[in-house]
Amino acid sequence: MPVINPSAAPPPLPTGSSAPCGWTLNTACCSDWDTATNTERDTATSWATYILWALTGRRFGACTVTVRPCGTDCNVYGGWMYYPVTADGIGTVWAPFIRDGQWFNCGCMGPCSCDARCSVWLPGPVAAINEVNVDGVVIDPSLYRVDNRSRLIGVGGQCWPKCQDMDLTSPGQGTFEVTYQRGTPVPAAGQYAAGLLACELLKSCIGAACALPNNVASLTRQGVQIEMVDPTDELNIGLTGIREVDMFIRAVNPQSLQRRPRVLSPDVHVPIMRTS
Repeated sequence: MPVINPSAAPPPLPTGSSAPCGWTLNTACCSDWDTATNTERDTATSWATYILWALTGRRFGACTVTVRPCGTDCNVYGGWMYYPVTADGIGTVWAPFIRDGQWFNCGCMGPCSCDARCSVWLPGPVAAINEVNVDGVVIDPSLYRVDNRSRLIGVGGQCWPKCQDMDLTSPGQGTFEVTYQRGTPVPAAGQYAAGLLACELLKSCIGAACALPNNVASLTRQGVQIEMVDPTDELNIGLTGIREVDMFIRAVNPQSLQRRPRVLSPDVHVPIMRTS
């Protein structure tokens, strides 16, 4: 059984989007948790959440972020433009579509549209909106919703500023910012798996018997030879060697991905994210 120094401080974690957020541990099955010190629990929690977050492809955990959206055509058209207006000046939107193998253009005027009239794209996935602030005023949550986990939609007549001065400090007059939870919340099974891993790390920390694998490949005692799996073999395929924890990892990350897939497009304007 590996032994962890009980007096060691939790390992430093990266900051920002490269660190796990929103991981809640379920330690109901850990009888040693309540009797441990705060330092021991913090150490085990830091290690367990970071390891499990990484082994599940960095896909779980919602971080609080604040962004300042701005329209992609803000300086040209003066607003949120998803399609160019036509030369007639009345803003008819032409959307192409295919029917029976032929291309057609569909024009919508007035309230008829396939897109919301007041919509802002947020880097997602959006788990929950904390606050929307326009000109220093907090917007009532009943006046907006989130579609497709990425679009902030104004409802009931609420619309968003066409542009904002990024030289101004937000929140305040002339600014527009959105604070929200970005990411996928940790499922109940993940909280349980993290709690089990933290429990075993805690036991190792205090010198108790734990389920963490040893660095022993074979053992011979009193004429009996025991073969043990090298723990590096488990780590090389993205597992921990603890059955219940590895069941969760295999269920949510069967391909052993190192991070969540991303789609990048030069046509998408990423809003400024406030970091301090």
